[in-house]
Amino acid sequence: MQNTKKYKVTVTEPAKDMLLEHADFLAQASLNATDRLLSRFGQIITRIADNPFQFPFADGLDVLDIPQNTYRKCLFEDRYKALFRLEESHAFIVMVVDTRMENTDLFQG
Repeated sequence: MQNTKKYKVTVTEPAKDMLLEHADFLAQASLNATDRLLSRFGQIITRIADNPFQFPFADGLDVLDIPQNTYRKCLFEDRYKALFRLEESHAFIVMVVDTRMENTDLFQG
């Protein structure tokens, strides 16, 4: 039997801002790369809505005093990671980070 439940996905304002910063940076080098990034992010939203449990829990967040098994991660476009949490049938994307950067301060403050 196939799961037909859909999850509502909300991209938080901070996550939108992060995504737009990445897109703006990419646009300086390639508009095609920017289009690809935004398209892949749209696909991630669909995949989360279809089955958020296909994505593993984000590891290493316990060093930031975030309990394990709180956030899930989905990698896309080779170097970007979206972190989201589930609350019942709702997924909240809370950040979009470039995995090449140091991001240890994102959950602080």
